[in-house]
Amino acid sequence: MTQHLIWTAGLVGHLVLIAILVARGWVRRFPFFTLLIAFDVVRALALALVLGHLSRPELLLAGRAFDTADLLLEFAVLAELVLTALWPLGKLRRILWPLLLLACGVLIVSRVAPLGHYNHGLAELLLHFLLGVLFTEWAIVLAVMLRPLGLRWRAGVAAISFGYGLYTAVLIFAGGYFRLGRDLSDYVFFSYLRIAVYLLVVLWWIVTLWSGERAAAGT
Repeated sequence: MTQHLIWTAGLVGHLVLIAILVARGWVRRFPFFTLLIAFDVVRALALALVLGHLSRPELLLAGRAFDTADLLLEFAVLAELVLTALWPLGKLRRILWPLLLLACGVLIVSRVAPLGHYNHGLAELLLHFLLGVLFTEWAIVLAVMLRPLGLRWRAGVAAISFGYGLYTAVLIFAGGYFRLGRDLSDYVFFSYLRIAVYLLVVLWWIVTLWSGERAAAGT
């Protein structure tokens, strides 16, 4: 029962968010973010209606395809947010800031999860971890640079960035990627905590993107 409620809440939240992105004109400013939310809807429906009827090899292939698409879209969303927020800066700083963020993220990942300890099969896990670090870094940098960039914390790019920053920070600092040594109760607690935070983030996006300025009026 709980799992059905969570699935329904996530699906409804994503559908409402897509409707707001379209109705308020945000889809033109954040096409990759909109595409990622639409992809999440398709994946949720596929998991519920189709994947259960596949054989194990087909299921593994479908899971790999979904995970790869998710990674590519999330990296695209991160690039979209960074470039949108940094647009008021000069061309050189628009190039240097993303490179600096990427370099710091790779350094953190290489120190926390040395690449020599992982084989090719765990490459996606490392990429997810890197993505989480980059989103968290970006949210912190954006919070510091809001005034120089002429942004408010409820501006579209800031609202989306801070939502991702909060969610990925929870994943990282709650041990979402490295559960060695944890017992089952810790795993269950973290799973529900992660879900609860993400649903709150979706609600935050819905409220801020609906009540804030239209995309044509602000970033």
